[in-house]
Amino acid sequence: MRKLTPTTHRQSIYIFENGKKYINFSSNDYLNLGTNEILRKNFLEQILAEKTPFTENLFSEALFSSSSARLLSGNSAPYTRLENFIAKWYEKEAALCFNSGYHANLGIIAGLMQKNDCIFSDKLNHNSILAGIKQSNADFFRYKHCDCSHLEDLLKKHRKEYKNALIVSESVFSMDGDSASLADLIFLKEKYDCTFMLDEAHGIGVLGRDAQGLCNEKENFIPKIDIIMGALGKAFGSQGAYCTADKAIIDRLINFAPTFIFSTALPPIQILWTEYLLTECMGFILQQQKKLKNLLQEFSLSSQIVPVIIGENEDTVNIANHLREKGFFVLPVRPPTVPLHTARLRLSLCADMKPAQLAQLFSELEACKCSMNG
Repeated sequence: MRKLTPTTHRQSIYIFENGKKYINFSSNDYLNLGTNEILRKNFLEQILAEKTPFTENLFSEALFSSSSARLLSGNSAPYTRLENFIAKWYEKEAALCFNSGYHANLGIIAGLMQKNDCIFSDKLNHNSILAGIKQSNADFFRYKHCDCSHLEDLLKKHRKEYKNALIVSESVFSMDGDSASLADLIFLKEKYDCTFMLDEAHGIGVLGRDAQGLCNEKENFIPKIDIIMGALGKAFGSQGAYCTADKAIIDRLINFAPTFIFSTALPPIQILWTEYLLTECMGFILQQQKKLKNLLQEFSLSSQIVPVIIGENEDTVNIANHLREKGFFVLPVRPPTVPLHTARLRLSLCADMKPAQLAQLFSELEACKCSMNG
């Protein structure tokens, strides 16, 4: 059985438990924005001083509760400004904020697709995508992980049976750290007349020329991707998520996405924090992105997510406990989060980590593996 870990607080790359300090290798705060004290202080000073490039009514906007869904009285100016910024940032017609990445994926898919439509989903897509598929009542087909040949086989066989079809994939996969082939997915979406949705939850901030994700890393694929979802609670150190797309898609989501319609909106102060990060701190974000990429390059890693697959639950828990004793906070990931017999340690690397800290962790892991095999 899994249980909650009684930690007290986080500071930079560290996490504290029972008065002890550990290097936190289980956080998605990839750019260390969420624990940056200077950014928080500057933001709160703006709130109290009511100084901002956007409005003279900042303190009155900075409510700690929206008290309602946005279709009722929960809408406010910070939402509109942030959504306009995101749409312009991606050169899309519109954008919409959700309360989390889970809310976004479930709401987008369930709001757009319905019975007699079909969805083609990567086998290892996040649970939130699968939940949206199931709630949509559309037929669905899961293709082998990152296998576009298998996807095309499914499209050839089934696409013609449906009027509307959606291809959905993560950009950087949350448990394996590998990436989708966007060029191949876009080719297939155009060839078979599908809508293409990309989940950039673990791509934004870390990847992209403007921190926009894999969609604008080596090539700008943004114009050819119909729907881009980004989760704000990871690399961008905030909370919530966004969807950006054509206005017709966003209008439909406002009217049919259940997680948008029936959820009390995020507090406006949270939206203001996101706005502050994306508009006033982008230079710092890109600096942190470069630091993280340099760290990954030094260790020949392709992603900030490094899975160390152990296999069985007990072995994985034992290794995690051993690493805790050595000062590394690494939590075991077990089924049903991952498939049976693939229990693992999911290492999350962050920009402010030092090469020596990674080298020490990798040395400890190697010793654990040798001990198991011996």
